[in-house]
Amino acid sequence: MTNEHSDFENKDIKASEKDYDDYIFTKYHGRRRTIFSSAQNHNTTESYSSKNNFVKEVSSKRKRKKPWWKKLIIVLSIVLAVLILLMAVATGVFFLLKQAGMSQLVNKDVDMTAPVIENAGVFVDSAKNTISYKGTTYAYNSNMTSILCMGIDKREGFGLEDETIGTGGQADALYLVAMDTKTGKTDVIGISRDIYSDIGVYSADGAYTGTQKAQLCLAYAYGDGKEASCENTVSAVERLFYNLPVNSYFAVELGAIAELNDAVGGVTVTLVDDYLYHSMGLGRAGETVTLYGDQARAFLQYREVSILESSADRMDRQLTYLEGFAKQAIAMTKKDLTTPVTLFNIVQDYSVTNLNPSKISALAYTVVTSGTEVDFRKVPGEVIHNGEYAEYVVDEQGMLELILDIYYKPVS
Repeated sequence: MTNEHSDFENKDIKASEKDYDDYIFTKYHGRRRTIFSSAQNHNTTESYSSKNNFVKEVSSKRKRKKPWWKKLIIVLSIVLAVLILLMAVATGVFFLLKQAGMSQLVNKDVDMTAPVIENAGVFVDSAKNTISYKGTTYAYNSNMTSILCMGIDKREGFGLEDETIGTGGQADALYLVAMDTKTGKTDVIGISRDIYSDIGVYSADGAYTGTQKAQLCLAYAYGDGKEASCENTVSAVERLFYNLPVNSYFAVELGAIAELNDAVGGVTVTLVDDYLYHSMGLGRAGETVTLYGDQARAFLQYREVSILESSADRMDRQLTYLEGFAKQAIAMTKKDLTTPVTLFNIVQDYSVTNLNPSKISALAYTVVTSGTEVDFRKVPGEVIHNGEYAEYVVDEQGMLELILDIYYKPVS
C-alpha cells in the first residue's frame, strides 16, 4: 500500500509539473476534509483532479499593454474631473460669499430730510420712509445700496505726513454708485469736488470741532488719510444727499489706475477736447482711442486749472472713462464671476475700503445676472466763481428729483 501510494504521488507530481504552466489553481471546490476523512481516503488511488476539486480558471498568457492613447485618455479624464470639481467648489464659495455680502449691503434705517422748494409741496414722513413731492408720495426702496468711490490725489501711499492733519490728500474724484440689489439697476452719480457743503472739521490734534462750509474734496483731508478720512467724506456726502445712507466706501490712489486699466484690456474712449493731444499726443477731439497704462491716469487726472470749468470738464471725461471701463469689466465678469474679486485684489494695496469679497461677490452677481445697463449721471448744478475759488452750486430741486428717481418708488 505504501509503494502504491508513493507511485501515485510521483505520478501526480509529474503531472502537476507538466501542467503547471497551463493552469492556475486558485479555488478549491471539494468538501472540506477532516482528519478522519483524510485518513479514510488515504489509501485510495483516485486523484483529486478526477473529481474536479480544482478547476481551470485563468489562462496564464501575458496581458497586453494598453495603447498609449488609451492611457492619455484616462489621464485627461482624471484631470478634467479634478477641474470640474474645483470649478464646482469655487462656484459654491462664490455663492456663499454672495449671500453673506447681500445682507451687509442694504440699510433699512433711513432718516431722510428734504429741501424747502417753493410751490413743490415737499413733505417728509420719517416714520414711513416716504417723501411727498408735487402731489405724489414716494417710498424709499429698501433694496438700495450706495458705495462712495473716491479718487485720492496721492501717490506716496495713504496716511498723514508727520501726523499732520490736512496732509492725507484730497478726494478729487467723487462718485456715488447706487444699486438696486434686487433688480441690479445701477446708477453712477458724479459729484463735483467743488460743491460747498457741510464737512466735518478736526483740530491739529485730531479732535472733532464741528462742521463748516467748505469744498467737498477737503472732507478727506480732515482725517487720518485712511479710514477716518473716508468716513468723514461719507458723512459729508450723506448730508449733501439729505441724509441718504451710504453703506460702503472705496478710496483709491492714482498709482492703481494704470494697473487696473490694463487688467481689463485697456479702455476705449472718445476724446472731447484737444487737451491730451497737446500734453500727451493722444489724439484730437472726436477721435476714439484705447487708453493703456499711464495714458488712463492722464485722461482721468489732468485739467487746465486756469479755466473756471476745468474741474467740471474733467468730471465729464471721467464719466466717459467709467462707462468704458464698466463695459469691459461687466463683459469679463459674464465670462468669469470671480473677475471683480480679481480686480479688487489688484488695487488692494492702493486702496482703503470697507468692501470685502462678500460684498463684491454680491454686487458682481447682481449686475451680471440682471442684464441691465449702468447709467451715468451728475449732481445737477452750475459752476460759478465765488470770488476766491470755483464753486459748483447744486440745483436743489434737480437734486431732489434725482434722488427720488433713483432711490424711491411712487406709492399708488
